[in-house]
Amino acid sequence: MGAKMLCGILAFCSTMCCGAQANCLFKNPLCFYNSDVLTYMQVLHKNQQYTKMAAFFYGPLPNKTTRSNLAKTLSDVDFGFALKRVGVKETGKNTWSLTYQRTLLGTQENFKIDCLLLGDTCRVYLDQKLWKVLFER
Repeated sequence: MGAKMLCGILAFCSTMCCGAQANCLFKNPLCFYNSDVLTYMQVLHKNQQYTKMAAFFYGPLPNKTTRSNLAKTLSDVDFGFALKRVGVKETGKNTWSLTYQRTLLGTQENFKIDCLLLGDTCRVYLDQKLWKVLFER
């Protein structure tokens, strides 16, 4: 009886969470268009929507250039590797540290990114170090 009740509670909670995702498209990295922020940016990259992709970055690197220049630079990088979010840690009221796992040439490696809810949109902190992790291999 206890296991059946637990399964029922878990099913109810997952249903409630999925229903809530429609209302939180950008509220946090866990429900970003029913995905996560980097996976969504990979979709934008694959669809060549670099200007939209550039809007989801903040930090020293995007502040040094215009959005159109950042979009042009993003159009020249490889961002098509296999990617999976494996960890989330809330670091503040509107900030998160996300851990991702990717596979490059048959080798799995982990990396972390920092996210911030800026206005009503989740954005990824981008500096030179993260640029090298994401786009230079």
